Amino acid sequence: MKLNSRRVGAIFAIIFFLLCLASVKTKPESWNDIARVASIESLVERGTWAIDESAWVDRTADKVFLGGKFYSDKLPLLSIIGAGVYAMLRNTFGASLAPDCARCAYAPLVLILVSLPVALTLWLFFDFAARQNVPVWAATLGTSALGTGPMLLPYALVLNHHVPAASALFASFYFLWRGLSSPHGQTRKFAPLAAGFFAALAISFDIPSGIIAASLFGIALARYRIDAIYFALGGALPFALTALLDYQIAGTIIPAYLIPEGYAYPGSEFPAIIGGNAGTPDDYAAYAFRMFLGGKGLFAYNPLLLFAFVGAMRVAFTCENLLRIEGAWIALGFSALCLYLALGTGNFGGNAYGERWFIPAIPVLFAFIFFAPPLNLEIGNWKLEVGSDSTRQALQYLTTMPAWFLFASALVLSIFSSLQGAQAPWQDILPPLQMTRSSQLPIFGLRWNVRLP
Repeated sequence: MKLNSRRVGAIFAIIFFLLCLASVKTKPESWNDIARVASIESLVERGTWAIDESAWVDRTADKVFLGGKFYSDKLPLLSIIGAGVYAMLRNTFGASLAPDCARCAYAPLVLILVSLPVALTLWLFFDFAARQNVPVWAATLGTSALGTGPMLLPYALVLNHHVPAASALFASFYFLWRGLSSPHGQTRKFAPLAAGFFAALAISFDIPSGIIAASLFGIALARYRIDAIYFALGGALPFALTALLDYQIAGTIIPAYLIPEGYAYPGSEFPAIIGGNAGTPDDYAAYAFRMFLGGKGLFAYNPLLLFAFVGAMRVAFTCENLLRIEGAWIALGFSALCLYLALGTGNFGGNAYGERWFIPAIPVLFAFIFFAPPLNLEIGNWKLEVGSDSTRQALQYLTTMPAWFLFASALVLSIFSSLQGAQAPWQDILPPLQMTRSSQLPIFGLRWNVRLP
């Protein structure tokens, strides 16, 4: 490497963090983050998980009623970490989480718990690209696209568990990959140990992250064989802490939101079933179409993810690619997540920007964007047995032009959509360009949702 990838990655991290600092939200605006704020405030100010005495209790429906008391239905590990941060902010700066606070702790909590992990992810992401010998321009473009294109930026500005889970999953992926460069000694054992810790941490923040974490465990088994036991050992601590905290809340190691009767209270907004999930869709085809391509479409909000998925598939089916195993497992995990969300959910993640349940999978999938046109490494090595060198170069350039046009269009749409979402992450905002379907010809069409002044 001709450049210090860690220093360049640090520049990306600092720029992204400064962007978040300028745009971070100053108060919770959804049931999701209000429920977590209520837990953090109650832990620090009253020493209890119960949120009955919190001023936020009536402003959220993301709660369960257990043992005669209300609790947030969010997994507890991120909240206990947030409580530690809030305690320092409260004791040092007099910050508050009251609804009418003058010196509010919400923005600093978001910056520390959510924005900072994304910034560190961009740091690792650039280092991953550089160590794959990706050209500097491609590594820069890919890292910039990850930070501004998909759903990471909007949700880095509000308190949520999806983004920290995404960062933890990418850290797990990164450690597994880095450990392969040290096949002997302690590093070979430390890499899967650290990877297992971060994978379990992601699940402790966001249970559906377990689908991608399972793919990472598959990579560990294929790459490290018997040493994959360290992956399991690394995951023991986050799981044990989560079980202990769940027991404190509900008297059982089962997470509160997996206890159906917790939602069976007067005025509950959710049915008394596991997770309060509204169930499966009435029309699977219509739901899946809208989830992936339509008004709530993952690829409508984030068309760059199509390039990343293509890259993962190309790597998986290229025998000589050194990341073939990683590409296959990540493509499989992402596909499994898509199937689960399309067949096992029914409300598109609620009133929020985009399909937020996909966020944990985005960074690990995005790592393969460098293996799809036009950023793929093979383009510079195509052998066109015609004419002179200048003719060959011209043909190479012309061949990549359609890919560049599609990539540039997807990048512009992704960034525009992301900036829209950053204005109000907890509001339902249509993607700039979406597919439509009808019962009449033409069955499929496109709708442009941007209204210029």
